[in-house]
Amino acid sequence: MNKKVALVTGGSTGIGAAITKQLAIDGFHVVITGRTEKTLKQSATQHKNISYIVADVSKPTDVQKAIKNVKDTHGRLDILINNAGIAPSLPFEQVTLEHFDTIYNTNVRGLVDITVNAIPLLKASKGNIVNISSVAGDKPLPGISIYSSTKGAINTLTKVLAKELAPYGIRVNAVSPGPIETPIFDKMGMTKEEIDHMANAISQTVPLKRFGSAEEVAGVVSYLASDKASYVTGSQYYVDGGYGA
Repeated sequence: MNKKVALVTGGSTGIGAAITKQLAIDGFHVVITGRTEKTLKQSATQHKNISYIVADVSKPTDVQKAIKNVKDTHGRLDILINNAGIAPSLPFEQVTLEHFDTIYNTNVRGLVDITVNAIPLLKASKGNIVNISSVAGDKPLPGISIYSSTKGAINTLTKVLAKELAPYGIRVNAVSPGPIETPIFDKMGMTKEEIDHMANAISQTVPLKRFGSAEEVAGVVSYLASDKASYVTGSQYYVDGGYGA
C-alpha cells in the first residue's frame, strides 16, 4: 500500500509498453489499461510490478472501472500517464464525423475523462500527470489532420491543467514524440509500401537522420514522473531527433 502507483493508458504496446517497463524498473507499481487482453498480458510480463485491466478510455464505464480498480487495489495513485491514442490516416476531404468522433473520443475525450476521475487520488498524493502528445500537434502532416488536431488539443490542455492543478501540488507535463518506431504506423490504414515510403521521407527530414525508439521516449517520461522534475510543470518535451525544430 506504500509503493507509489502509476496508471498508464494504452500501456500494452509501443511507447506505452516501454513507459510501463521503465516506471516498473523505477520502483512504481504500474497498472496498465488497453482494449486487448492478449497484448496487455504480454506487457505485464515485462516486470513483476505490472498489473493490467482491460479498459477502453473512450468508454466512460471502463474509465470508472479502471480508477476504481486502482483505488480499491492500491489505495493511491501517484502518476497518470495519458498515452492511449489512435492515428488512422485519411485525406481531409474524405473525413466523416464518424472518423472525427472515433479519434477524438480516444485521444481527447478519453484523456479528459480519466484525468477528471483521477484527480481526487492525485490530490491526495500530490501526484503528477504526463500526457503523451506528438510533434504532429505542432508540425502536422497531410493525411492525419484530425489526429494532429487532437494532439494540439492535448498540448493546450496540458498548459491549462498545469495552472489549474498547481494549487493542489499536481504537476502536468506533455511529451511529444516525433518519428518513433512503434506499431502505430501499422494501424494507420496504409499499405506496407505506403508506410515504408512515408517512413523514408520522414527520416530524411530528421536532423539525427533516424527514427527514435520507444525506450528513448520512456526515459523522458521517467524523468518527468520523478522528484527530479519537482519544479517542472506546464512543459512540453520533444523527443523527435530535432524533427520539429
